[in-house]
Amino acid sequence: MEMEEEQQTMWWRKLGFYTNPFTIKPAPFDNKVFGQDNILEDLYYKIPAGTMSFIEGNLGTGKTTILKNLISKFRGQGKVIYFSCNRIDTELNIEELLKGKYGFWGRLFGMMPKEMIVLLDESQQLSSVNTERIKYFFDQGNIKSVVFTGTNYSNTNLHESIKERIGQDGLFRIKELGEDKAIALVRNRIGNSTVVNDDMIKKLWHMSGKNPRRLLQRLDRVFRYAVENMETELKEDHLKKIFDETKPAAASAHEPAQQKEKDMEEVNSERNMEEKKEVSEEKKQLMKKSSKKKKKSKK
Repeated sequence: MEMEEEQQTMWWRKLGFYTNPFTIKPAPFDNKVFGQDNILEDLYYKIPAGTMSFIEGNLGTGKTTILKNLISKFRGQGKVIYFSCNRIDTELNIEELLKGKYGFWGRLFGMMPKEMIVLLDESQQLSSVNTERIKYFFDQGNIKSVVFTGTNYSNTNLHESIKERIGQDGLFRIKELGEDKAIALVRNRIGNSTVVNDDMIKKLWHMSGKNPRRLLQRLDRVFRYAVENMETELKEDHLKKIFDETKPAAASAHEPAQQKEKDMEEVNSERNMEEKKEVSEEKKQLMKKSSKKKKKSKK
């Protein structure tokens, strides 16, 4: 039974993929950003100049991938700190993060780095007091630039001094991807696979409410179905079997705001579930390896 479950969760191996191409963990293959080139170009310029910026966008629209791209761009200087503020186990302590750049001795002796680039994901979770400390270390020169992300800039608890520093020039809003960018996003992960054609990707894109993370989740179900049913190319009739629906289930542009928020919460919940599942799979693999080693040692 356990072997059966493992084979189902590892369906991508049967298609020649080393990892699940539709994992919703940010940028698992590379840090390529689709449809947000202008935001990246502006941040490439603003960060070295010493600024504060805020990226606004719904859950699953690529904010974290942008931050991962920035890490790749600036990490060569050893000056980047990334922190996800929606971690339920840890509250942001900016002073400890700064000291942590020097490891144990940094914490022991209170050593503070200079001109750090701080990337704070899902910062709608931050308190005003928390962000006031960020401004303090910014003024002291320990922090050179800060990039915040969040779902709604106007509803954040950023300290007024932070908002003044961000201004209008530092506020960036994620643009909705067009069909061509959605196709490029998928093809970047699956190459020329014929399981779905570009028209099928377009249909799934609209069924997903034009949300990149939802699109990947639906594609995961589609490809899993193809493997389990030994289908090499799926048609629209297959989608009805897979999703058992005749109209898009995700939020459209005309839905009430409450429904959109509900959908976004569901997306976030699904992401957490997938991450737990992947951790569980890794543990299984480690247990199997350990078991094999024990058997060999007994022999």
